[in-house]
Amino acid sequence: MPAPIIGDLLNREADTIVERWAETVLSSYPSDAAVLFKKQRDPFANPIGASVRKGTRGTFQAILNGMDPEDLRSHLDTMIRVRAVQDFTPSQALSFVFALRSIIREVIPQLEADPRLQRERAELDQIIDRVALVAFEVYTTCREELNNLRVTEMKRQVSWVFEKLGKEMPEGPVPSGGSPGGSPAETPNLQDNGQREDLR
Repeated sequence: MPAPIIGDLLNREADTIVERWAETVLSSYPSDAAVLFKKQRDPFANPIGASVRKGTRGTFQAILNGMDPEDLRSHLDTMIRVRAVQDFTPSQALSFVFALRSIIREVIPQLEADPRLQRERAELDQIIDRVALVAFEVYTTCREELNNLRVTEMKRQVSWVFEKLGKEMPEGPVPSGGSPGGSPAETPNLQDNGQREDLR
C-alpha cells in the first residue's frame, strides 16, 4: 500500500488518473478502432473498451488497497488477455503499465516539484515496477494458453487425416526424415495410390 501522503493524493485524483490511463491504453490500438473504443461506452457494443476501463480501474484500486497478488492479477488479466491475442509485440502489449507512472506525475505535479516527496516518488516507482512484473507473468500465461490451443487444434487436424487413412497416429514427436527407431518414417504420403482423393 502506498505511504499515507501519496495514498491520499492518489485517492483524491483516482478518477482522473484512471480515466487518463484508460484513454492511453485505448490509444495504443489502430486509430480508427481507438476512436470507436473511446467514444462507445456500451459494454456490449464495445467489449474491448469496457474491459480496458474495468481493468484500469480495478488495477489502480488494487494498488491503493495494498497490492493483493490475486486481486491485481485478476484485474490485469482483464486487459492483457485481449492484448495477448492481438498484433502487439510483448513490449507494446505491456507498455500501458509504465504509462501509469507519467500519468500520475502529470495529474499530481507536486510529486515532482516537492523535494520532500522524494521517498514517496521512489516508492511509487517500485509499486509500478511490481505491477509490471505481475503483468508480464499474466501475459506469459496467456500466450502459453494460446500456444497450447494451437497445438491441440493441430493435433486434432492431423489425427483426422490419419483416421481417414485408416492408420494410427504415432505418439510423441517424430524427428524430421525418420522414425524414432532410425528407420524411414511411416507417415503416409497423401499423393500415393490416389489416397488424396479419399480425403475429399
